[in-house]
Amino acid sequence: MQTIAQHDVFANTATRSVSSRRALWTGRGLTAIAVGFLALDSLGKLLELKPVVDGTIQLGYPARVVFSLGVIELLCVLAYVFPRTSVLGVVLLTGYLGGAIATHVRVESPLFSHMLFPIYVASFLWAGLVLRDDRLRVFLPWRVRHDRGVDGSSMRATATKQAISRDGTPIAYETSGTGPALILVDGALCSRSFGPMPKLAPRLAKHFTVYMYDRRGRGESGDRQPYSREREVEDLAALIQEAGGSAFLLGLSSGGALALEASASGLGIRKVAVYEPPYVGASGHGGGAQHERQLDRLLAAGDRGGAVRYFMTTMVGAPAAVVIIMRLMPWIWRKLRAVAHTLPYDAAVMNEFEVPAARLSTISVPTLALYGSKTDARLQRAARSVAEAVPEAQSLTLAGQTHNVSPAVLAPAVVTFFTD
Repeated sequence: MQTIAQHDVFANTATRSVSSRRALWTGRGLTAIAVGFLALDSLGKLLELKPVVDGTIQLGYPARVVFSLGVIELLCVLAYVFPRTSVLGVVLLTGYLGGAIATHVRVESPLFSHMLFPIYVASFLWAGLVLRDDRLRVFLPWRVRHDRGVDGSSMRATATKQAISRDGTPIAYETSGTGPALILVDGALCSRSFGPMPKLAPRLAKHFTVYMYDRRGRGESGDRQPYSREREVEDLAALIQEAGGSAFLLGLSSGGALALEASASGLGIRKVAVYEPPYVGASGHGGGAQHERQLDRLLAAGDRGGAVRYFMTTMVGAPAAVVIIMRLMPWIWRKLRAVAHTLPYDAAVMNEFEVPAARLSTISVPTLALYGSKTDARLQRAARSVAEAVPEAQSLTLAGQTHNVSPAVLAPAVVTFFTD
């Protein structure tokens, strides 16, 4: 399922707009300063230069640990420099610099020149990474709202509105752009302000009136009980009614499965595109019913964090290190825990994680199933199976993409399909 916890969430560098190039180069400059200092510091330790050894002894450490400290510091710096491990690297370096602060506090070093110096370096590291990678800004504690599209045109979203679902549940949404209606359907744990859609919407708003909404139980939408997959389809029906009675649908991951179910329900859908609905089958990491039961047990016990961990590691298959990184970023972890109660909803949408071929065969609208060339083989098979099950559906491979698809690659493919 689509989630920022995917192990390669930072793997692909998104195309940046001209307006962000100043930030990019500022970030590179800050990174170069911090990395240069740390690299020289680690080199001094590795070469066991006399001033470095003497300084270490003055801080209360034996000379024999100098080389080991240099190795640890250099490995952390290398992890930070490589894009695929940059987040892990900055977290490790933050811990390393925290140890330096504790050391200076213990020996009562001067405050501004010694105790706080590691904080200065850590600030450069974090600021450099945030400015170099736009997507990291999605995880910051403030919400970034884009006033300009990728072409520089005005793309300011309208104020939050509400569609009232059949059972009375208010569904919060906002629109941007002009043209035919296009509704974006999020995957697990994502919402209007958290996930891939805030980056994708501006690219699509050049061609469509884009509807971003909070699925029930998330963000500003209601969560009337009991939950059922049919209620989520009714939520989409209410949004389509708000859009004038017809719309395109684009669903990512488990949102793709929901979009397909809505299409099979006979709503006013013109075309539907889905990216890697995770019909990975019971052979993946356990059956769908087992996932739902375990999630329900954890949530009933009040263990929201445990539910998120179970989803990330057991259901998604992300490395345990990803969960550790998420927990070290409290502003992210809070967002994930806040919507943990909706994880069983996504499990229910996924139909035991098996392709519902009979149900999909009733879809009569043009359908496109997309998948990445570098994604999990099970997800590739799932997308192809969807295309085989839906009459006259198409499948399309996006070169170089994983489950965490780049908006810069996905958007043109979607635009072409919807406008042909």
